[in-house]
Amino acid sequence: MITEEIFSKALNSKYIIIEEHELHTVLKDAEILREEDTYLSDHIRLLKYNGILFIQEITFKKEVLLRKMDSMKDADSLIQERLDYYERKWDGCGCKIDYYE
Repeated sequence: MITEEIFSKALNSKYIIIEEHELHTVLKDAEILREEDTYLSDHIRLLKYNGILFIQEITFKKEVLLRKMDSMKDADSLIQERLDYYERKWDGCGCKIDYYE
């Protein structure tokens, strides 16, 4: 899929799973507003495409997820929630993240 198709599909879904080669196209064509290394599951990124915000992350199953965010506040909140989760994983919390919620 081309970038426009990928983001269009993400607009109409809770999240979409894209192929790794599609991620490279997305990252080339979107503006990366924020990028955080999770140290456990690659990077989590806040992207902007055509004025719309998206979060891109990689699950523990190595699936590349892309989801639309309604606001910068929601995006920052999700990123912080994920970073807090990954930090607790270092301490052996045994907790699990539901990437598909």
